[in-house]
Amino acid sequence: MALPLAFAIAAAPAKADLARGEAEFLRGNAHCDAREFSDALASYDRAAAFGYEDHVMWNNRGVALDGLGRHEDSIQAYTRALQRNAKYEIAAYNLGNAFAQLGQFEEALVAYDRALAINSAYADALYDKALVLARLGRARPSLQVYEALVRADSGNAVAWTRKGQLLEELNKFDEAVDAYHAATSQDPQDGDAWTGLGDALYALERYEEAVEAYDRAIAADPNNEEAWNNKGFTFFMLGIHEEALACYEKALAINPRYKQAWYNKGYTFHGINRLEEAVTAYEKAIEMDRGDEVLWNNLGNALYNLGRYEQSIPYFERALEVNPRYEIAWNNIGNAMNKMGRHEPSLKYHDKSLEIKPDFDYALYAKGHALDSLGRHEEGLELISQSLELNPNYDHAWMAKAEALHHLGRLEEARDALNNTLILNGSFDEAWVFRGKILEEMGNALEAERCYEEALQCFHASLEIEPDNAELRYHQAVLLEDLERVDEAIDGYAASASRAHGAEALLRLSALLLRVGRPEDAIAPAEELRSRDPSNPRAWLAVGRAFLAAGRATDAEVSLRKAADLGAAEARLELARALQVLGRADDAIAALAGIEGPGPETLLLRAEIHAGLNRIEDAVADCDAAIRATAKGRDLVYRRKGELLLRLNRPKEAVGAFDAAIGLNPTDPETWCDSARAWRALGQEARARKMVDQALRLDPTSSQALDLRSEGAASS
Repeated sequence: MALPLAFAIAAAPAKADLARGEAEFLRGNAHCDAREFSDALASYDRAAAFGYEDHVMWNNRGVALDGLGRHEDSIQAYTRALQRNAKYEIAAYNLGNAFAQLGQFEEALVAYDRALAINSAYADALYDKALVLARLGRARPSLQVYEALVRADSGNAVAWTRKGQLLEELNKFDEAVDAYHAATSQDPQDGDAWTGLGDALYALERYEEAVEAYDRAIAADPNNEEAWNNKGFTFFMLGIHEEALACYEKALAINPRYKQAWYNKGYTFHGINRLEEAVTAYEKAIEMDRGDEVLWNNLGNALYNLGRYEQSIPYFERALEVNPRYEIAWNNIGNAMNKMGRHEPSLKYHDKSLEIKPDFDYALYAKGHALDSLGRHEEGLELISQSLELNPNYDHAWMAKAEALHHLGRLEEARDALNNTLILNGSFDEAWVFRGKILEEMGNALEAERCYEEALQCFHASLEIEPDNAELRYHQAVLLEDLERVDEAIDGYAASASRAHGAEALLRLSALLLRVGRPEDAIAPAEELRSRDPSNPRAWLAVGRAFLAAGRATDAEVSLRKAADLGAAEARLELARALQVLGRADDAIAALAGIEGPGPETLLLRAEIHAGLNRIEDAVADCDAAIRATAKGRDLVYRRKGELLLRLNRPKEAVGAFDAAIGLNPTDPETWCDSARAWRALGQEARARKMVDQALRLDPTSSQALDLRSEGAASS
């Protein structure tokens, strides 16, 4: 919709410095013509201050406000123009356009009718009235307007162009192409017609032809910003990304405030995983229009895809301030919370999304995935299945269904769900990895190995196309680590972290370096994450762990206290270890006391600290608490309890503890050796010898068992 700028000299009131006011008015018009709308507004304000204002100045001020996306303010300006001159059809027409920009179509019709009442031959008002009628679903009266215009002048290229625009609005793209062809045959230099033809061909997915049409539009007018922008997005759809970005740059060189070009630039960067650049482009687009919920949402998505989940949430919230019924943004807040492990609070956001749109398949899947993560596997599976009924072609939903089935122990069904995932997306690397893990559990190691190899091939192929895709490198490194290809995994995590602000890559890199005995090297990635995101508790925790492993317990204490203050769940346990190393046993016990519902690892550490303080009875009580707390790893707890009971000179009870440990894990030669010591303390040398013999059967080189055999022989 055009916004005509009136350049007539305003009627000057007989007051103030009119010559200077007129100069400012003309300067404002020049700024408008150059699209320098902020400067134009300042000039019009100065003109008014000098006493130079009338209907023309108010109209032109409205044009400047529209150029800045301030349509509500422009409505006031056009209304002021009409108050000063009720017969000023240009202001009435522009008022209609401002209402249309805001989606207030009924008000727009009233304004267009007012312009047509003043000038019944006002073609632009007729065209745009018809377009608004189409947007209101009144197709027949809309087409009647255009048919009348074209019949009146079949050689009118503009009329054919506007008819094409209307047909596009009605999703009649083939007919729109015919209308645009008629326009360009009448006027081969009509850039608007060529641009419209490109748009219609794009809608029909005839992308190469669309590019040719945009080229004709640009040849007719090299400063056609819309043609440059739309050509760029068509290149994006063709997968020609650098050409797309070059086209957006051309559009922005013509009009640096062209919101759609900034948006498309961001969208293209987003699509090729250049996420930091996408964030910058989206931020520029938002400068042009802070009332676009899709822009706010996409900016949040870019941050989300960078792994900056906490930072993404305020942008989704800004989208909801613009449109509280924007179900996608509600769901995205839930997704961000799920990524941070906050599954319970995520549910209300998924629920709000589903309240707005009950058949929103992605929200059903996301809520189901959250419920599954909370251990509510049956409920989660039900919702994921509902989402697949609505959209059976969503590979990630089939993957989530497989995860829920796996949690329920339904391995064959989980495998079948993954088969559907891979039918839809044979290059879904994570699905191949998961399928391999399930097949391993089913006892099919050979087929599992084939799945892992398939996953690695998928990663390799994808990275050849997108070598800078940090997420792909990260997931490849996770698989390599699982396959114990440690050096390759380290390189993969490092590459992923260098290409994006990937918290997970840096955390995994630091943890893996610790695991392979390289604590000094583990410090660097942890500190890198801490410098990038000082509010991330896991970063402080990783730094503290690396310092502790490197023998820098004092530095570790500082980082671990910060991690605990920020809410890192494991920080107090690690802090207690650091304090223990520093010889501050009582402080270590106090740190452990702050852990709610302590698990076996916490209780075992407390037992160790109590034992170091010679509080053996307390240490035994800690072991008993650890045994009650978990079924996993109880053999180690029983063994530690037996050692403590031996220190208390209670060998009979120690034998019972070691027997329990052996019953849970009969393959550990060291436990058999401990049991031998207990039997020997009871004076049962024959039983002790049997324990030693079993330890040597398990490990003929066991130094402990050999020493015990020698001691037994010497005492015989």
